[in-house]
Amino acid sequence: MGSSGSRFNAPTPYWFEDLPVRTARLEENPDADLVQDVIEVGESHLDISRTSTVLRGGLLFLGLLVLLMLCWFAPHTLNIFLTPPRSAVVIGILTVLNVSLVGYSLFVIWLDCHIPRDLPVRFDRGAGKLHVYDYSLSLNPFARRRVEVKQFDWSDVEAELTKQAGYNGKAYMIRYALVLVICKPGSNEVLDRVTLKGNDITIKGLQAMWSYVRRYMAEGPANLPPVQALAHGISLRRSLFTYMPYFDPSEEGSRYRSRMQAIDVVLVFFMMWFFWLWLPMGLCHYIAMRLAPEPRWPDAMAERATVSPSAAK
Repeated sequence: MGSSGSRFNAPTPYWFEDLPVRTARLEENPDADLVQDVIEVGESHLDISRTSTVLRGGLLFLGLLVLLMLCWFAPHTLNIFLTPPRSAVVIGILTVLNVSLVGYSLFVIWLDCHIPRDLPVRFDRGAGKLHVYDYSLSLNPFARRRVEVKQFDWSDVEAELTKQAGYNGKAYMIRYALVLVICKPGSNEVLDRVTLKGNDITIKGLQAMWSYVRRYMAEGPANLPPVQALAHGISLRRSLFTYMPYFDPSEEGSRYRSRMQAIDVVLVFFMMWFFWLWLPMGLCHYIAMRLAPEPRWPDAMAERATVSPSAAK
């Protein structure tokens, strides 16, 4: 991390580190084991998933929890309504509060089940473009929600790492993210930012992903190290272990454990005791993903792409 701060204007308040510029010298041996989110790589384009960045199931879990709590307190609330002396002010406040909580809980449940299953990013080497499948994730129930495919020139793309830290009431949490910075041509003036991968507890995998992307856009798939392509489909097992992959008994869990470093083991020791929370959230993840719509690139992009997935092994 440089001492002079971000080279971009305007810097993000969560800035941690500027990554090598897009045209910097490529690493000799990029660590492919850390590139975990590749969907497909071919001669024309590289698709990277962002499912690990959008933590599904959390809003569904929270909404259901609030509704269950309201049902639990419903007899007490009804008793206040029916037992004299009845206060019109108290009844009015309780009514507005309960209706608001029910309405917002239903909204966040609906939102979690309507966000597309993935918000992929496509690096179009043939056209020199970056395509971002985006969706309005605002928690404002009155905000307009729609799918939007953003397009940028690869020549305007740089990258940085961000860091967010805080105490969640149980433990002190640190999360890093790889952010693509879209700059005004020929300058470091920021036009937009796109989070390519977030919610990482270390920075090594994020640095490896940026190296992988730069090598692909510079040289194509021929010189890329083989990676384990992201598993497609939705399974109950995968969802249940979404928030605690270190317990996953499958091959995917084994690969995750093989990549763990000392700091990961320490964090897992503290996080594993909350399995009673991670399991129901994993079940909510499965429900939300089952109900969520499948992302689909515009027909014009699908027709233009010449898929050659042989490099993803």
